[in-house]
Amino acid sequence: MARLPGCALWHTCLALSCAGLAGIGFGLGVIMRHPAAPEFDFRPAWRRDDAAIEADAIALWRRLGILPPDVAPEARARELAAAAYKDGELVGVMTATLQRIEFLRARFAMIRGVVDPAHRRGYAISALGGVTRDLVERWAEAHPEERVAGIGAVIETRAFDAFQKKPVWPNTRLAVAGYTPDGRQIRIAWFDHFRLD
Repeated sequence: MARLPGCALWHTCLALSCAGLAGIGFGLGVIMRHPAAPEFDFRPAWRRDDAAIEADAIALWRRLGILPPDVAPEARARELAAAAYKDGELVGVMTATLQRIEFLRARFAMIRGVVDPAHRRGYAISALGGVTRDLVERWAEAHPEERVAGIGAVIETRAFDAFQKKPVWPNTRLAVAGYTPDGRQIRIAWFDHFRLD
């Protein structure tokens, strides 16, 4: 199997569903709340070209020094899917790129996320994953010509080995679909509306 470039879920794994999100006009730019992470404001960024969120994300990545040297922060900012703020400061982001997974014969939104180390003990990354899944799923259903089958992630962290032993994470529907040549899990969650060819 070919390596999936740039598909990494940094620092932690996803754990929670976004089903309890509060906010009217979910896709219209409102600030959303998640019941498991009520101290954070979640903002949609998927396909929005939001200059303020992009600038905040670039500043976060530079401050944390986490982007690979060959990745331009401005290019990565165009991949933003959702952002988590606390007290008006960006503390976490989730990005997504559309990529085909050949062994599944389908196209997925491959997600990667980061949360500031000071806020990693909460559920920000998990809630960001749920927000991203819901945003991309609604977008994919409205754009059937894109043929986006679901979300996926290559799990980079080893911090949650026990949790990674569960083949399906029920709250996000991310299930093990395979492994990279170096042994990292590839997890995917199919969108309900998607149908195979």
